[in-house]
Amino acid sequence: MISSIRPQQNLLAASKPKAAAEAPAAKSDCGCSHAAQTSDQASISFNSPLSSRAESLLAATTKEAAALEGTLGEYEPGELIIRTKPGTNLSGDEGSVVKDFGAKVLDEFDTPGSIHKSETGEFLHIKLPAGVSVAEAMAAMAKDERVVFAEPNNTYGLPEVIEGNTPQTQSEGITNDPQASKLFGLHNEGQTGGKVDADIDAPEAWQIHTGRNQAAGGTLLAVIDTGIDYNHPDLKDNMWTNPGEIPGDGIDNDGNGVVDDVHGYNAFADNGDPMDGHSHGTHCAGTIAAKGNNGIGVVGVNHDANLMGVKIFSDAGRTSTAAIIRGIQYSTKMGARITSNSWGGGRANEGIKQAFAESPALHLMAAGNSGTDNDSRPHFPSSYDLPNNIAVAATDHNDGIARFSCYGATSVDIGAPGVDILSTVNGGGYKSYSGTSMATPHVAGAALLVADANPGISNEELKARLLGSADKIASLDGKVVTGARLNVGAAIQPAENDQLAPALPRDFGAKSVAHDGVVLGWTATGDDGWCGNATGYDVRVSDKPIVDGDSAQEGQVTFANATRIETGAAKEVGQLETLNYGVESSDSPRKLYFAMKVLDNVGNGSEMGSVEVNVPAKPGQEG
Repeated sequence: MISSIRPQQNLLAASKPKAAAEAPAAKSDCGCSHAAQTSDQASISFNSPLSSRAESLLAATTKEAAALEGTLGEYEPGELIIRTKPGTNLSGDEGSVVKDFGAKVLDEFDTPGSIHKSETGEFLHIKLPAGVSVAEAMAAMAKDERVVFAEPNNTYGLPEVIEGNTPQTQSEGITNDPQASKLFGLHNEGQTGGKVDADIDAPEAWQIHTGRNQAAGGTLLAVIDTGIDYNHPDLKDNMWTNPGEIPGDGIDNDGNGVVDDVHGYNAFADNGDPMDGHSHGTHCAGTIAAKGNNGIGVVGVNHDANLMGVKIFSDAGRTSTAAIIRGIQYSTKMGARITSNSWGGGRANEGIKQAFAESPALHLMAAGNSGTDNDSRPHFPSSYDLPNNIAVAATDHNDGIARFSCYGATSVDIGAPGVDILSTVNGGGYKSYSGTSMATPHVAGAALLVADANPGISNEELKARLLGSADKIASLDGKVVTGARLNVGAAIQPAENDQLAPALPRDFGAKSVAHDGVVLGWTATGDDGWCGNATGYDVRVSDKPIVDGDSAQEGQVTFANATRIETGAAKEVGQLETLNYGVESSDSPRKLYFAMKVLDNVGNGSEMGSVEVNVPAKPGQEG
């Protein structure tokens, strides 16, 4: 059964606001303590007059503010991340949101689409005046028509790394790198005691392409993590170098707002040195692109690559919403085509979601290590419902799902090797770690390899290649959308000249309707009309009629602009499919409109099918 019942917002176990002064005081690479900087910033206390408008909003939302307390996770006291609507006054003007609430701007994030902020609104990190709490300001701004959202500056910790067992093997290596034979995830001959071919078929992919470095015009991939040891002998040749920056001159030569950002950006300390003092990001980078056939250490999914380090965590493994947004936006500004994100947990934050959504990159995200179902207990950022992300579970050398791995039949897309993964660590060394953090770089590396071999490939095509070519395995059936583990050897094969879309089910419709949910159903069709099996479905919902095409008349919405519902992989031809869609009960009856397209492995979509559903009022209410 395909289930799409998703909570409105599942706030994870609430905790008291954590003062910045309690955060680990990790020394940054510039020799200063960023935690101390944040603490000083958070301890700023100032009194600034509030406008009558702000005072009225605050006075009218005391109950809402009280309800928010305890649900906000850990955050920097007195700080908010806000987004204003287009056409609102700018932050420095009289009558602006910032002025009205007596706040100060700590950081101004990029907004896409226009250089004129009046046309896009503002994306800001602000400090509230003394006497106004985060919950109070959030409740008041929720009623302010100028504000799109107001969120805490949440703080997050990097999950503890799970030490893996370093594989012991004497088998012949897949490259001349001396420890390559231990990398069962790339090529599994049973050398670690596992199942033969429980791997991503890297050598098969390398027969077509092995990667491309910056000098050869390689696709840029940002490792958004704890940084990268860019001096590591197995990584240094595959590091991106900013062509517009003169190293060590203390000048922002390329005018991007960061001084001496030669190999990337330290978004946590807001400087140009992304050196890893933790090893997590360096380990991920090695799986993506440790240099191949250099006679040193291991090899990555890519022998040659163009890796950018984006450090969002301190060396002690702490970060904030503001640092995460800065890191994502730097990646976007500097042209990263793909990002690898082996981190997550804690409260959902609309600011982070917006930064990912507005990035043109494809984002690979770890599903989490708590062993729980992300369909019912979301893990962020991997559970954000975005078309440009892929959530990754972890498998072992027997093609079993890892005991620690999170899963989700509609919210986790694919599996990849993530147990006992040997890779690079700080200082030129190598260690074995386990986690969905280790699985994600396999898929990120595969995405990079496929993108390099297919210049100009779109996110939709790249995602379809990775998911549609994966190997079905029993342990992931019903656990992830595809029911499959990554196969880069299949993903990189030249695209078949397939222009024939799957067939649209003739029986797509509502099987049952209640005040709190709708059950849709249909019979699974096949690819290329009715031959073979389709790959998946694109199901949309709206309170307006949904039309296919690029434009809609007043009172309608296009298929692309309707809300997407997560679904699982398609069943075999002729089997019955069901999809449960939960709705919020209402005192009045209303209409909902559903539409669906069937997808194949190269992204072809069937004709659109649609259905109108009359959702009744909740029991006891007049219609």
